[in-house]
Amino acid sequence: MSRETNLCLSVHDELYLIDLNRVLYLQADDHYTDVYYTSGAHFLVPFGLIKIEDRIATMPEAKLYMLRLGRKYIVNTKHIFRINTTKELLYMTNDDGSSTSLHVSKPVLRGLMELIQSKED
Repeated sequence: MSRETNLCLSVHDELYLIDLNRVLYLQADDHYTDVYYTSGAHFLVPFGLIKIEDRIATMPEAKLYMLRLGRKYIVNTKHIFRINTTKELLYMTNDDGSSTSLHVSKPVLRGLMELIQSKED
């Protein structure tokens, strides 16, 4: 794991190491967060999405591709391959070539499309 992309979170007598390069997306679950890897593995960490987002903001490399989408998700933009605002779906690729879709509101998806298109210009 590269130090620039390794998110370390500690609580009491535990340390959680999250390799952000392997993350497909993070999903809010009340005061916890579900971490989904591109391999299909997933696990729960006892930290809210806002705390994770704040930590990612301090990581120069990771903050370039880990993006907050609405109240529910932080996604790895390297794995996005399709955005459908009509169906309100964001499609992402897994390591095995399969896809995962996330339900995201139209305004958030439109903002994401604008951001991606502005980076291409």
